[in-house]
Amino acid sequence: MKRLSRVWIPAALLLAACRSNDLGSGANTVDRDFSKPASEVWKASVKTAESMDLKVVGDSHDRFGGELVACRANGDPVRVWVRSLDDQRSQVSVRVEPGDHAMAVMFQERIAEKLGLGEAKAALLGGNSVEGVYATDLVLATGAARRTLRSLQVVVTDEESHAQWSRLDGRLKDSTPVRIRIDRLEDLKTKVTFIAGNERGDDHKAFAQRMKDEYEIMTQSRESSN
Repeated sequence: MKRLSRVWIPAALLLAACRSNDLGSGANTVDRDFSKPASEVWKASVKTAESMDLKVVGDSHDRFGGELVACRANGDPVRVWVRSLDDQRSQVSVRVEPGDHAMAVMFQERIAEKLGLGEAKAALLGGNSVEGVYATDLVLATGAARRTLRSLQVVVTDEESHAQWSRLDGRLKDSTPVRIRIDRLEDLKTKVTFIAGNERGDDHKAFAQRMKDEYEIMTQSRESSN
């Protein structure tokens, strides 16, 4: 049986291949959990670095995870740590020096996409969804949706607002995608759709309903009769 071994390369040598930076406190490191084995997450991390045109200068891993070091075009290093939590769960930490939180989030989102955990979708082949119609305007409904996700400890990854609709995307602790979509029907009437996952399942169905229940608690309102 072939044994996998970890090859350690001094961090100083890896970072020397990129422009010298102050590593800082790590306050901008973005952590995510994935319900996937470390081996799959590692492959997705490498593919993500390649898809973002990063130059990989350090690759030290085994089946339990490892550390990936890559460089941006401007020389700033990107460091990725993958750690196995158990046979089917892993944790990923991403830090882009000298503290680019937005790009670290983008890197995590790309990993999720490559693992088949893209945006939450309510469709025939999408996740589970529930909806309700409420007597409120678009701005207030969007604020309530934002508070709902915060209350449920959902990390908001994207938000988009327009005159007739708005949308908030987020992820649960295990990186399952969720979405709240608000559509303006009239001046004081909106339809709110709560979506969990990008495939159907009992857990996704339960969380979609949980978002709806929490939203109604936040707004102290129930669905309109019409």
